[in-house]
Amino acid sequence: MKMNWRSFLEGLYDLPSRVIFFDTTLRDGEQTPGVALRVEEKVKIAEALSELGVDVIEAGFAIVSKGEYESVKRISGLGLDSKVCSLSRCDRRDIDVAVDAGCDWVHVFIATSELHMRHKLNMTREEVVERAVEMVEYAKERGVVVHFSAEDATRSDMGFLMHVFKSVRDAGADSIDIPDTVGVALPHVMRALAKRAKEVTGLPVAVHCHDDMGLATANTLAGVEGGAEIVHVTMNGIGERAGNTSLEEVAVALKFLYGVETGIKYEEIAKVSKLVARLTGIPVPKNKAIIGENAFSHESGIHVHGVIRHPATYEPIMPEQVGMSRRIVIGKHSGLHSIDTVLRQYGFVLGEGEVRAVLERVKAVADLGRKLSDQELLQIVNELVGSKAVRPVVLTGFQQITTESGDRCIVEFEINGETLRVEGVGNTPLESAVDASLKAFTNILGDIKIIDYSLFASPYEDRHPYEAEVIIKVDGNTITGKGIGKTSGHTILNAVSSAVNQYLLTSSRRVGK
Repeated sequence: MKMNWRSFLEGLYDLPSRVIFFDTTLRDGEQTPGVALRVEEKVKIAEALSELGVDVIEAGFAIVSKGEYESVKRISGLGLDSKVCSLSRCDRRDIDVAVDAGCDWVHVFIATSELHMRHKLNMTREEVVERAVEMVEYAKERGVVVHFSAEDATRSDMGFLMHVFKSVRDAGADSIDIPDTVGVALPHVMRALAKRAKEVTGLPVAVHCHDDMGLATANTLAGVEGGAEIVHVTMNGIGERAGNTSLEEVAVALKFLYGVETGIKYEEIAKVSKLVARLTGIPVPKNKAIIGENAFSHESGIHVHGVIRHPATYEPIMPEQVGMSRRIVIGKHSGLHSIDTVLRQYGFVLGEGEVRAVLERVKAVADLGRKLSDQELLQIVNELVGSKAVRPVVLTGFQQITTESGDRCIVEFEINGETLRVEGVGNTPLESAVDASLKAFTNILGDIKIIDYSLFASPYEDRHPYEAEVIIKVDGNTITGKGIGKTSGHTILNAVSSAVNQYLLTSSRRVGK
């Protein structure tokens, strides 16, 4: 993508040559209501964030609990390329626990708005400054990098805020942070605050934005325009209330819109996004920028025609640049190119009349308010064109049994007219369905792996409320399959079947007893 804005921006802002990513998925992100990660899960996410190229990982708030301390300590001892940080109030015990956990950085904070000082801290301005200075000095004595945040900075008196920043700079703070704690800043305000803080202290400046008004990304980028070299982010934008600034949004905007360097390995973004969504239980909205399922999906016939001829016509960046893939979705807005393209992916080359007949049937079904899965599309082709090999593998039945000791999934597939029954086990219905799929298709194909899967549940869909996407690997081929269903297990089984059908229809493999 050509960076059209670079020359324009150079005349307006003194942009940093590189921006440091301070990821707080494991701290502020875990404060998302309903999210509670086990130590092992936090370790997995930390390893993934380090591989992604995050500069600093805020691994948690070490003083909060034994489990939180253990998480921070485990992550600090992993030898990651990222620096590891713990949040700490302006309190000696907080700082000691963070340092004892082995952190490289300690993120010290205290509120500076009149609202917080009066009603939460019950402290005067003078007492806040004194406490901040004392604790920054103490943390420096403990031999760590000190990152200081003025909580609720965007609702603080500007003069007092700058006085606090100068005081902690003199006390030895290594960098300062401007938190928009309740997401009320405007971009021009955040830009001005970052610029002023930089002028007053000469220290590296960070911005920490919340999305209460939907401005977290805009405010973060405005902070960079004002001279901020550090951005606080979370993967998928998770966090308290409406969430935090999305790592993926800021990273992509900095690289492709501003031309600013980061340490992020962009092709890893989608993989880490899926991991965080799965372990936190917070699904990524379909229309989420960069990593949503629809971010690189096209249904409109006009759009599909353009994308097929030249992807840049309707895509600002190529999906592969962030680890995503392009999807052609079949529905009422589809055109002949859409149908032809999807069917070619399944190994079918139809005449224009046949494609048109399929399209007419697709539109008729979609006009009834129904979503079409790939399997239903292939069934339409089978009915209209008469191909008997459209679906070598068909899910004909399944039963899920839940007990205190675990879940069982009994599945029946029809493979080229012959029946195969398998039983999967797991801790959840989803796990048992995945296990059943692997057992069934290992019998068919030999070595098959499910690399990744994602599940989406819609509260507004009655017939098939679940949608799934799975990525399988077989014979060195990576294939994405999609499915819809009535339960999570049913949907995963359909998605894996779809992927296997794609493989069988486009390869020379033959199945059956």
